Amino acid sequence: MRVAVIGGTGNAGRLITRLLLEDPSAEVNACARSEARLHELETTLAPHPGSLHTTVVDVERERDLVEVASSTDLVVGATSLVEHGPGLASLAVDCGASYIGVYLSDRGKWSRLRRLQGRCVERGLMVVDDGGCHPGLPAVMIRLAAEDGGLEAAWVGAKFRLRWDELGVVGETIQDFLAEVERTDPSVFVDRAWVRGFRHSRSFDFGRGEGPESCVPMCIEEIRELAESGEVDSAGFFMAGFGPVMDYGILPASIGLAKLNRRLATILFWWGLRRLASAAERAVLLLDGTRRSDGSPVRIRVSHLDPYLLTAAPVVATIRQMIAAPRPGVWTQAAFVDPTGLFRAIREMGVSVEA
Repeated sequence: MRVAVIGGTGNAGRLITRLLLEDPSAEVNACARSEARLHELETTLAPHPGSLHTTVVDVERERDLVEVASSTDLVVGATSLVEHGPGLASLAVDCGASYIGVYLSDRGKWSRLRRLQGRCVERGLMVVDDGGCHPGLPAVMIRLAAEDGGLEAAWVGAKFRLRWDELGVVGETIQDFLAEVERTDPSVFVDRAWVRGFRHSRSFDFGRGEGPESCVPMCIEEIRELAESGEVDSAGFFMAGFGPVMDYGILPASIGLAKLNRRLATILFWWGLRRLASAAERAVLLLDGTRRSDGSPVRIRVSHLDPYLLTAAPVVATIRQMIAAPRPGVWTQAAFVDPTGLFRAIREMGVSVEA
């Protein structure tokens, strides 16, 4: 299958490209605005067995995107802004290609994506979004745990640490990140009813002897789907913070400032991440659940030292399932994949999965 990665030189896109190229039959077209960065990517990935091509593409120029999407089977959206997702998905379907997006979970995005359902089914194409690990893995972890007797409750906590001071991130990405924080819906599903508020925060012990950490609720689309399915009585996703100064100082100040001047708010937030939140890279997702059958605890821990690898590996595992077992329609990654197959695949890519 021919795969085009839009945003192929970004932090997640380059790793998606690299992992795809580990398959000798892969034909990957990495697309980005910078010819120099594409040349650097070609040089770095030359030893890999798959076939790599690169194309200079400006995501704001529809002509560029149509040329790429018309000559591929599957488009990966890995650009810097969540608002690119629905447009890329619609254009891919119009050009006869399936699509997977690596973007933050957003209700407005999903409202637009689900309008493509009829076209996808009619044309035998797939649109998958909320790809990666956050979102992307929490509901898959819950579905995997539920395969053995079902779950009464399932709580997934996530902790991501990055060397922000060394990371090359474009301003649009930080702006999108801040917007996600502003739009956070602190809802969890408790006893088959939704409750809302940061008072529903939970503590998770992510390991390494650091002890329990308080994590705030963050409702994502895959948890909404899981709740509506009736598979669990209680479920929620929770995110660890950046540290006290960021959580209670810089972050609220940035959100307040954004109402007056979004550019300055983005600069303040980025300054805080680089100066106050940088730490040794690590990414962990932890499921703490309770079995419905006997009330016994169930625990799954997924981790990797590189948060971007933990994002890329599930996307590539999902692409492989899209190729091997296509199911036309519009899906979240978590609803589309076979959980056992996905975790087997990401283990092979170096991700630690402890269940």
